[in-house]
Amino acid sequence: MQFINQLFNINTRLRIAICRPILILLSSIFWPPLSQAQLPHFDSPIPKSSSQEKQSSTISPSNTLKTQPSESIINGSTPPLPVERQSPLRIIKPVNGFVNIKLTNETAAEIYYEVIGDTTQRQLSGKSEVILRTLKVPVNITFYRETGDFLFIQTMFIAQEDILELIMTETNDFNLNKSSLLIEETGSLFLN
Repeated sequence: MQFINQLFNINTRLRIAICRPILILLSSIFWPPLSQAQLPHFDSPIPKSSSQEKQSSTISPSNTLKTQPSESIINGSTPPLPVERQSPLRIIKPVNGFVNIKLTNETAAEIYYEVIGDTTQRQLSGKSEVILRTLKVPVNITFYRETGDFLFIQTMFIAQEDILELIMTETNDFNLNKSSLLIEETGSLFLN
């Protein structure tokens, strides 16, 4: 601002129009017209210039991708949590806030698994099993096959041993593929 005032004073004193283009340029940078200064809202269309309209008319509709913002963004709310979108597969009862989980790999390939925040990534050989004892709820376990193929998970709760067993078999159906387990503090169990 001070710089512009100095240029204006120099231009006035010298009565030369040399500084006028500089002043116009700087004023357009610092004080754009109100229509340009307003940012478009993402729920209203962005105004197009005449050159943009000519370009957009030459593009065929099959090459354009039309996307619209989701309602949750427009309304300012957040998307629902996974537990709000699906009901639990089953509910188990944690013992003093802990659960025991048995992973049974019935595939021939190795399965990599990790208890998030508790263990590093580990391997479970084909046709083997492991018991993870005293995992504090909430528990989140991720797993995938070494080959990248899909996993089908069946759950079974062994009440007399307080163990939740995850029986992992291969599947070719993408819709049956599972790669994570979540057990909430309430005992609600989710497979995703």
